Amino acid sequence: MHGKKSTSKDRHRTASSKPTLCSRCLGSIKYILLIIVIPPFLNYTALMRESSQLQPAGELYDIGFGQKLFMNCLGKGKPTVILDAPTGMSSDVWSLVHPVIAKETKVCVYDRAGLGFSDRPQKNSNSNMANHEFNNKWQEFTLERMVYDLHRLISISSQQPRPLIMVGSELGAMIARGYTQMYESDVCNMVLIDPLVEEIFTHDDGVWSHFWHSHLVPSYQSLQLSAATGITRLALLIGLMEPPVTGEEIPENVTMRQKHFLSHPKHMSSVVDEHYFINESFSQIRTMYTVKPFPSNVTVTVVTGNYYDEQLPSSLNKAWAKSQEYLISHIHPGSNHIVINGADHKKMYRAPKAVADVITKLVRQWRTKQKYTKKMKQYTH
Repeated sequence: MHGKKSTSKDRHRTASSKPTLCSRCLGSIKYILLIIVIPPFLNYTALMRESSQLQPAGELYDIGFGQKLFMNCLGKGKPTVILDAPTGMSSDVWSLVHPVIAKETKVCVYDRAGLGFSDRPQKNSNSNMANHEFNNKWQEFTLERMVYDLHRLISISSQQPRPLIMVGSELGAMIARGYTQMYESDVCNMVLIDPLVEEIFTHDDGVWSHFWHSHLVPSYQSLQLSAATGITRLALLIGLMEPPVTGEEIPENVTMRQKHFLSHPKHMSSVVDEHYFINESFSQIRTMYTVKPFPSNVTVTVVTGNYYDEQLPSSLNKAWAKSQEYLISHIHPGSNHIVINGADHKKMYRAPKAVADVITKLVRQWRTKQKYTKKMKQYTH
């Protein structure tokens, strides 16, 4: 009897343990679902709230095709300076340069399609192409599309005074070159800051090509996924990540805005696309320079530092330097080369005064030339 009672107790104990095991499994599943669902939901609600709070002064301009681009212009007078950001970055990189130039003349910053507060472009399709309102034939996130978008922004959606001083960094410098080739009568000067050169992938056995496609693109794809799942926001909150634009002089609102963009799947998707389609952009700029020579009336200034990024391997810095030398000696011979000592590709927000001085000097030179030309006309008459 004693043995039977013991067996009965064992059965009862075993039976009672089954729901406990199930409840543990259900509890684990519940927590896993909470981890999967809550961060993206909280990130989404935060992004919606921040969008209106963090948008800087400026406007969203309708450039057609169901697309709006953000632009902010300050100052007055001619020539108009257009500032174009590096690859995959918003106009915040110019936050310390923009107001300095505005004291001298009119200056505009803008966000390319999909970056910052600008809309992502609609994809071309047969149905869209049949609609006259959508007639943009170029591939999204390639050079020709970016140049065309910029032209519509400053010529149709808004009428910015000519002539223009086109200033761009990295991919922004390539856009400045492409814009000048296509709309040469608009431009008087071009400033290329650490320009991304179409021959960069051919130098030193393609070290930059390997780094770009095997490291940069996958890294940004991971950040895009991280933004979509809300992990980026958590990492920023606990200090495991920092925004791309940093420095002692960076205003708090710019830092908050950069964290917002880093957490935004739309922005990060566009960062990926600008890097992913870079070979198409290289091909397009080569074609532009093959079809016609660069306009002789436009002066070219190339601004570099002592290296591209001291945190990168020396092989990458050397290959980048070779691409700059190639641009100066082969593509734009006779250009003015200015080296900002101690600076790297972050010079727009780490050495803003040095960058602004280069641009304001060109503004003053243009005005002096205009005064001289006017006096000569008066003298001849």
